[in-house]
Amino acid sequence: MARRIAFVGPPNVGKSTLFYALTGRYVKTANYPGKTLEMNVGKIRGTEVELVDLPGVFNPQSPKDEDEALALREALEGPYDGVVVVGAPHAIKEALALAEHIGRSRPVVLVVNMVDLGAPEMPSEELSAKMGIPVFYTSAVKGLGVLQLRRFLASWAPAGPTPVKALEIPVRPSAKLAGALFSRPSLAFAAVLALSVATVLALFVALEGAGPWPGILSYIEPALDGVSDAIASAGLPPALASFLADGLWLGVSALVGFLPYMLIALSLVVLYEETGVIGLLGRMLEAKMVSLGVPGRGILCLMIASACNVPALSTVRVMWGRGNRLMSALLVPYVPCAARLSLFVAVSAAVFSAKPYLVPLAVFVPYAVAALAVLAASLIYRKAFGVVPRVEGLPPTPLMVPNLRIYALKVWAGFKDFLVKAGLLIALFPAVVWPLTHFGPSGFVSDISESWLAEAGRAFGALLAPAGIPWQISTSLIAGYIFKEVVWGFMVALGADSLLPSLSIPAALALMAFMAVYSACVATVGAMVKLVGWRLTALSLAVQLAVALAAAYAVYAAASALIYI
Repeated sequence: MARRIAFVGPPNVGKSTLFYALTGRYVKTANYPGKTLEMNVGKIRGTEVELVDLPGVFNPQSPKDEDEALALREALEGPYDGVVVVGAPHAIKEALALAEHIGRSRPVVLVVNMVDLGAPEMPSEELSAKMGIPVFYTSAVKGLGVLQLRRFLASWAPAGPTPVKALEIPVRPSAKLAGALFSRPSLAFAAVLALSVATVLALFVALEGAGPWPGILSYIEPALDGVSDAIASAGLPPALASFLADGLWLGVSALVGFLPYMLIALSLVVLYEETGVIGLLGRMLEAKMVSLGVPGRGILCLMIASACNVPALSTVRVMWGRGNRLMSALLVPYVPCAARLSLFVAVSAAVFSAKPYLVPLAVFVPYAVAALAVLAASLIYRKAFGVVPRVEGLPPTPLMVPNLRIYALKVWAGFKDFLVKAGLLIALFPAVVWPLTHFGPSGFVSDISESWLAEAGRAFGALLAPAGIPWQISTSLIAGYIFKEVVWGFMVALGADSLLPSLSIPAALALMAFMAVYSACVATVGAMVKLVGWRLTALSLAVQLAVALAAAYAVYAAASALIYI
C-alpha cells in the first residue's frame, strides 16, 4: 500500500503552490466523507507517495470554521503515515502551534515556506535539533529547498508521534510586507475597486475587442453561427432541425462561448492569488465588509461578476472559511452580468426613445437595486440558512512574484475542473428544455407563443402584472433561466419587443429591477451546484425570485409616487 502524507498549514503561506511544486499537478480531488470539504490528492513526483492537501487551519486549539475543524480532524485521525505542516515567515507562530498540536499524536515535519521573503535566523538543521522534528526551508515560487524536501518525503518512514518542543523562532525579513500601504480600509477598497474595474475591462477587451483590435468572440461566434445556419439549410424535418440547432447546438455553442470567459478570468484571479493581492486587500477590508454581511475577499468576487457570474464563482475557491465561500457564492447571482446590461440598454432605449438623455439614468436603476438586493439577500441567508461570513483574522499576506509553471498548472486545473463539473450541465440543459419551447397543446409549433413555455409564461406573467408588465414580456424572461443572451430573441419571437415602447416609466423601471436579480442562468447554476450543492442552489433561486419581485413592486410604487408628485 502506498504511503500517504497529509499536507496542512495556516492559510496564505503558499501551501498549494508548494503542493504543485512537489507533485507537478493535481491527480484528483476527493471529499471528506459526508462533507463537501475538498482534499486535493497528488503523488510526489517520481514516487508512489500520495500527498493530500487539506484546507487551511488557523486555530488548531479552537477551530472557528467547519472546514478548519474537518481539516484538523482529518490530519489527526485520517489514514496518514505522517503530517507536513507548512508555515511562512509571516505566519510562523501559527505554524508552530499547529505542529505542536499535531505532533502529540502524529509524526510531523515542519516546512517554512517563502524563505525568499524572510528566513529564520538559525539554520534549518539547528532548528530541527532544537524542536526534535525534521525542518525544511523552502521557496516554492523560486524552487529553493523543494528537491531536498521531495527526496526526504520519498523515503520518510516515521515510527510514531514526534512531540514538538515549543520555542520562539526569530525571523529575519528580506522583503518588506506591503500591508502598510493599504492599512486604511478606504485605500484598500479603492485598490479593490481599481483592480476589479481593470479585470472587467480586461475581460471585455479580450473577448469583445476594443478599437481596431478584434476580440476572441469575433472569431468564435461566426463559426458557431455557421453551424446553426448549416443545420437550418440541411433540409431536415423542422422538428429535428429545431432540436439540433435550438437544443443541442445552443448548449454546445453556449459552453464554447463561456470557455474564453473562464480561461481569462481564471488567469487573472489565479494571478491575484499567487501574487498575494487577494489576501492582502481582502484582509484590510474584511471587518468592514463582514459587518455588511459580505466576506472581505467577496467584494472582488462580486465586482468580477459584473462581467460574468460564472468566472466570478471561480474566485470563491481562494477564500478561507466555509461561511465566507458559501456567502460569496450565494451573492454572486445578484450582480447583473454583461448580458443583463445589454437587456437594460435595450429596454431603456425602447421606452425612452423620445427622451434618450434618460437612458443612462434608467440603466443605473437596476444596478442600484442589485446593490441593495445583495445586502437584503445576505441578511436572508444569514437568518434563514445560518450562512455567516467571518472575519478571517489571518496574518498579512506578502506580495510576491509567482512561479510561471505553477501558475499555469493552477489555471489549467481550475479550467478543467469547471469543464468537467459544470460543462455537461451547460451543454445539455437547452436540449432538455427544448420541448417546452417548441411543443404546445397542439404538438410541434414554430411559433413560441403557442408553446408550453408560453402557457407557463401566462401564469408567470400574473406575478408581474401588478407592475404593469404584459405577459409576453414576462414569458420572455423565463428564457433567462437558460441564458440571459437568449432573452431578447424570445422577446422578438413573442412580440414583446413591440410592447416595450408602450410601457409606463414605473413599469419599465420595475421590469429592469426585476431583470437585475430574478434568476441565475444554467451556467451559473452549474457552477453554484459545484460549490454549495443542489439544496442551497435551489433555495437561492427561490430567494432570488422573491427578492426580485419585492424589488420590482417597490420600484414601481416609488416611481409611480414620484411621477404623481
